[in-house]
Parts: sequence; C-alpha cells; structure tokens
Amino acid sequence: MLRSDPPVGDGKPAWRAWAAELAPHRASEAVTRGLAAWPPFHGVVATYLAMNDEVDLAGLENLDRCRFLVPRVEEGGHLTLHDLDRSQLVLHRYGFLEPPITSEPVSFDAVDVVLVPGRAFDRSGVRLGRGAGMYDRLLATLPAGVVRIGVSIDEGVVADLPHELHDQRVDWLATESGVFTIDRDLARSTQQVVDAAIERGLAPAMVRFPEGTKTSADAARAVGADLGAIAKSLVFLVDDRPVIVICSGDHRVDEAKLCSYFGASEAVPAPLDRVREATGYVAGGTPAVGHRTPMQVVADVTLARYRWLWSAGGTPDTVYPVSLARLVAASEARWADVSIRG
Repeated sequence: MLRSDPPVGDGKPAWRAWAAELAPHRASEAVTRGLAAWPPFHGVVATYLAMNDEVDLAGLENLDRCRFLVPRVEEGGHLTLHDLDRSQLVLHRYGFLEPPITSEPVSFDAVDVVLVPGRAFDRSGVRLGRGAGMYDRLLATLPAGVVRIGVSIDEGVVADLPHELHDQRVDWLATESGVFTIDRDLARSTQQVVDAAIERGLAPAMVRFPEGTKTSADAARAVGADLGAIAKSLVFLVDDRPVIVICSGDHRVDEAKLCSYFGASEAVPAPLDRVREATGYVAGGTPAVGHRTPMQVVADVTLARYRWLWSAGGTPDTVYPVSLARLVAASEARWADVSIRG
C-alpha cells in the first residue's frame, strides 16, 4: 500500500511519527523467508541487530551461504562492521546490541550485501531513518557494487519521502511481499538483463547515462572508475561459433590468443547483426548474462586486478557495478589469457 502524505505535517518529524504506528515485527518471518529465497542474497552480508520497532532478521543467521557482519557505533557516530558472534554482544547506551570494542572490524571492501533498516522507504530508494545519519555515512563509504537492500514492511513503502542531498538511497526493498527493485525508468532490454541477472545471483543497480557509454573510455569517465575496471562483453566468432569474451577496458582481445585457447583456426569480432542475433542486444550494450542463445563465456585474466567492476546493462547508455566474483560466477565464465594491452 502506498501513502502519499503523512497524517499531519510534511517533514521528516511528521513521517517519523507516522511510522511509529507501524508494526514491522509482525512481518519478520515473511521478510526473512523472502530474502533467503532471493538468489542474489549470498556472500558477506552486513545485517543489523533489530530493535523493537524494526523487522527482525535473526532467522537468516543459519544460512550457510552467508557470512554475517553487524555494525558497531564508534565515536562520532560512524559505523564499523564486525563478524556476528551473539555470545559476545554488548548493550549500547541507546538500547541496541553491538559487538564489543575488542571485536576486530572487517573491511568495507569485503561486503557483498548490506541490509538497511528504516522507519520507511519510498519507491525511489529514499530512506527515513532515526535522524542520526549513521547509515547514510555507511552507505556513502561502501563500494558502489555492494547490493543495498532497504528492509521494511509493505505499509512502510510510500510514494515519496522528504530527503536532502546527503541522504543515501537503497537499490532494493525487502518486505513481506518479497525483494523488489526501486522504481527505475529502464528500457525493456535493460529490464531483461536485470531479470536474467537475478536468476543467476546478481542484483544489478542500473545507472543510465543519456549521453551514452558506448566505449570503455566513455563508461569509465561516466562512473569515475579506472578504465581497466570496465568489463566489456565482446562477441567473437570462433570458427564461426559466437563466444563472449569479458575483457578489461584497458586491454583488447588478441585474436591469436583466443584461437589458441579454443584450438580454433580463426577468431574475428562478430559483425553487428551476428551480435544481435546471438545475444539479443546491440553492440555497445552487450551484457555478460542473459543472452538469447547459450554461449561459452571467457573472462580475461586482466580482470582479476579488480574486486569491483562495471558491466554493460543491455543498452549503450546503461551500466551497473558488480563484484568480479559474482560476475564470473553468474556468467559461468572460464578464465583465460586472451588479451593484450591497448
């Protein structure tokens, strides 16, 4: 259910008073079940220790595919992340549990997924918190490819919330109805990439650049990343059989190396019509997953320099951040040395 206005007033205090009437605990089991069933929910997960007015996700802690971290509030209101050990938790003066000061913090770069509690969220990913700004600071510091999931209940997801420039948004929302993306104006082909990626354990937060990101250099400039962190997906015909090569943006595929890897006599870039025929997408926006026809995928070894990459989203003007490990696993790519610099 969407609500467009709080009962009284139009600022954050009025919305917090409105949200205080919600009962998120009643949906804890359903939200937990939905997250556990969502394919991208795996890896290193920064969760939270619920207070009485938050959805309680303790039921997730028995998932073997996850390593759970929980926050600790440091001086100045900054959050650090620590491995969850319920036997070692201490009570913060504000009434919530947290790891002790002796607990070793885990690097933010290790995180794959972050679960963010909120009093309410809107359909664009704006979060209504408690007003301290701790999660805004955390989200602003996490790598772009971390899967950001806001946790609430259906009634706590509204049409629009007041927000400021420093407010950080989430890309996904988890309620008793399941896990769903925030509202985005995506082309049909990009939505197809999102749907296919979710089935394979990815959760693309698509970023659209109207000026286009047709080349790796365009994409690198647009997202402020190293050229080498642009994972371009290229279609080659290897003895006339289409294959995908995921290659670092500062390298180019060496056709002789590609031939050698496949034991083939010829490897050439696929013409535009064969790219569309094989993948269902136009060149310049070819994704690493979700192709029209099954193809073998090769990941060039130069990608291994990076933990985080940017990959094409199905059109020449969309890209998304993703971890190297997830992209390789989702595309079922095989590692190979098939490129040269340039």
